[in-house]
Amino acid sequence: MVDVASYPRGAWAVGPDDFDQVANLGLLLIDGLLTRHVTVAGHTCAELLGRGDVLQPWLRVGPEPSVATEVDWKVVQPVQAAVLGRAFCEQVTRWPEIPAAISRRVMLRAHWLAFHLAVCHLRRVDERLLLVLWHFGDRWGTVTADGVRLDFRLTHDLLGAVVGARRPSVSLAVRQLADQGRIRSLPRSRWLLLGQPPEELRKLHERSGSRQLAGEEPADEE
Repeated sequence: MVDVASYPRGAWAVGPDDFDQVANLGLLLIDGLLTRHVTVAGHTCAELLGRGDVLQPWLRVGPEPSVATEVDWKVVQPVQAAVLGRAFCEQVTRWPEIPAAISRRVMLRAHWLAFHLAVCHLRRVDERLLLVLWHFGDRWGTVTADGVRLDFRLTHDLLGAVVGARRPSVSLAVRQLADQGRIRSLPRSRWLLLGQPPEELRKLHERSGSRQLAGEEPADEE
């Protein structure tokens, strides 16, 4: 029913002829992680996408936007994506629940972006970092006896791009959170979240509306 595309770790770019860009709902990530980096006026922010996210990487803001932006993609962990193209669209017309579920995934991504915007307005970098790590833990973490493990590469540079901070500030925030027993740094830029998630995480999700949308999956358990 659906084709699956695979991409190795590294820089990723979609050409104009790679996909049917007209009758296509997008790519549904079924495994792996990738980042979308957006640069404006020399400053770069990053969005982390993983299992369950729907994207259309061929989309552009417009032919001549008033504000110049640069978008780059990078595969953090090898990606497998279901191609929701013309054949898929034709086959699922009898089951409106399927495109409705895909639409919810698109809306969830919008709400998670609103959550990230709210996080970036927090004054303290350590608070931003802790909330984002727990958000990633909710989505893609693994529950272990020691805590919630993020078993994918999150460097200080990448975390800085996600939370809107420079690398030295992120490194300082990591040390502060580790000293408080909130997180533990693991080899190869992996992370272990300790204790309970902060109360602010629930409040921010409620404000952004992501908890009201169906389809969010809890962290896996070991």
